[in-house]
Amino acid sequence: MLIKRIKAKNFKTYLKLDLNIQTDPDLPIILIGGANGGGKTTFFEAIYGALYGLKINTELQFRQLLNAGAIGHEEEKIVLELHFSGMVLNEEQNYVLTRTYILNPEDKPVESVRLNMNGTIFQFGTASPPAHRMEQEAHVNKIIKANLPQELSHYFLFDAMEAGSLLKEDRLSKVIQENIENVMGFNKFLHFAEAAAYLLESHTAQKLELENEKAEYLELLRKKRELDEAVKKLDIDLQTSLQYSVANKEIYDNLKAGLSQEKTIKAKIDQLQQQIDNFHERERNFRNEADNFTRNFEQHISLPKLKDALKNEISLILKEFLKREQEEQEHVSEQYLNDILKKAIDFLRVKGIEVKSLKLTDLTAYVLAQLTGNSDDLQYNFFEPSEVKALQNLVNSTYVNPFIGINQQKIELEISAQQNPRIKTQIDEFKQQITGSDYSLMLAYENNEKKIKTLEDEIKEGKAEIAKLEKRIHQFDIQTSQEPDPKYEALQKLQPFFKKVANTLLKSKKDQLEAKMKTDLNLNLAAYKDVIDRVELSEDLTDLSFKIYHIAGNEIYLNHLNTASKQVVVQVLLKALHEYGDYDPPVMIDTVMGVLDETSRTTILESYFPELSHQTILLSSDSEIRVSKDLIKIEPFISKAFTLKRDKELQKTEVEEGYFGHLIQQ
Repeated sequence: MLIKRIKAKNFKTYLKLDLNIQTDPDLPIILIGGANGGGKTTFFEAIYGALYGLKINTELQFRQLLNAGAIGHEEEKIVLELHFSGMVLNEEQNYVLTRTYILNPEDKPVESVRLNMNGTIFQFGTASPPAHRMEQEAHVNKIIKANLPQELSHYFLFDAMEAGSLLKEDRLSKVIQENIENVMGFNKFLHFAEAAAYLLESHTAQKLELENEKAEYLELLRKKRELDEAVKKLDIDLQTSLQYSVANKEIYDNLKAGLSQEKTIKAKIDQLQQQIDNFHERERNFRNEADNFTRNFEQHISLPKLKDALKNEISLILKEFLKREQEEQEHVSEQYLNDILKKAIDFLRVKGIEVKSLKLTDLTAYVLAQLTGNSDDLQYNFFEPSEVKALQNLVNSTYVNPFIGINQQKIELEISAQQNPRIKTQIDEFKQQITGSDYSLMLAYENNEKKIKTLEDEIKEGKAEIAKLEKRIHQFDIQTSQEPDPKYEALQKLQPFFKKVANTLLKSKKDQLEAKMKTDLNLNLAAYKDVIDRVELSEDLTDLSFKIYHIAGNEIYLNHLNTASKQVVVQVLLKALHEYGDYDPPVMIDTVMGVLDETSRTTILESYFPELSHQTILLSSDSEIRVSKDLIKIEPFISKAFTLKRDKELQKTEVEEGYFGHLIQQ
């Protein structure tokens, strides 16, 4: 397979992209440079999306992939077009694969696919009749699979930064197994072995002597087959979940860190906003207190002054009235005196003493005046009781002048008011730092991790149950007749035969893989350069293992290698699989240097990239493949070089000839 041209319209950072990336036979490398955020990964996604389609199920997903610069200026549709060639029956076929995505009137995303194979057109879309779509889609998928099946694409189109993660959690053995079984073309023999086992089990059931044993045997076989299928499906789900975990680990970590950062920023925004809200609350309180001070000015200013001026005179007045009240309390009341005098007059009349016209009220008033003295002599007798009460309240009231506190509030508010514009600017700056990212991926990733644990437990339980069933199945006795049974004898031989064929093919392939990997590791693995004695792959597909040995005889354990060395081991493995597999796809690598150290960089540049594939697309920043030090090492093998330039204002990526200003000399 050879990729000749990639076109992208309105896809993420690309408003319009049309790039010829066909390589010359002796110049296998296409070098594409770009700064971080310049569009390298999007270029990678454009090729992958053109081959296998974009996952667009909602309007939001469509909007997120649509180039922002196209909105309002271009028809809102995403187009990916890939020109490539491939060999079919030793003849080269040329293909143009186009995928178009738009929103229908109900704002639901729809896809249309068109594949031109040397003038023969296959076409289908979301709105196509089901039968037509199924037929056309089958043709397109068959052609794509013949060139590079999607399930194997991540071995040839990958991010070097994540290559080392294939060594985690026994993933390397799975990589080898998938390639040996699928890429290397003898997976069918394993299927033949499974079919032979099924036929043998069915024939064995027919040979059971008793019908009840036969029924029980068949039921056990049915359960075992169901469990086998269930465990296989669980294992497929587990591998899918593991691949998802590996592919999204970095994104999850970044989102998690981003979410923590956004929480901190939002808390700071809330804190600053609270300062502004507090200022407005203090301002309202100040206005209320100032209004109250103005409305009650005499109470706060005049009355305290009046009290200070008259307090001595008022004290005399109050003292006199207090003395009068005490004297009145010491004498009898007027009513009491009136009752006594009435009784006295009645007594005199009884005794015959002439009282004549004496009035009781006059006598009471006279006696009372004699007892209390002459009130006319009092200096302040002209005050009414209510007036005396008012003077008493004036003296006893406590007055506090609130002006000083109000004035201090005014000074503090003026200072705060000067700070408010700066606080609002800070709030705006913090808001700009909030990305508004969709953190649903975090939840999906965490749910996927839980799913991995659940699947592992279910697979373990399923295999244990299968082992129990197999033990019971093997307890049945087979009734053999005197007559030979050629079918039964043949079936007994078929399953081990096919397994032997598969393992024999594995052995033939493994010798080539071991020799190739030993050579490439001695050349590219800087930490163990020229000291690798052998590489060993096991000879049984059911228990694959992968080991490296030092010339001193000891095993070099993969989990003891640093991250850079792990990346080299995986890339060397992928190169060997590419060379001896049944497919011949291009290789595309993003973040080409991954975590390689200086020594490993040199060996990868000089010995790995030039021999990796007939077409190797490298996506690199100038800190990975450096113009001054690294470019010269691979320049003789470069067909074309481009640099991606990001226009931040127009929100699009443009393509320039050359690698960061350096034109490639052919």
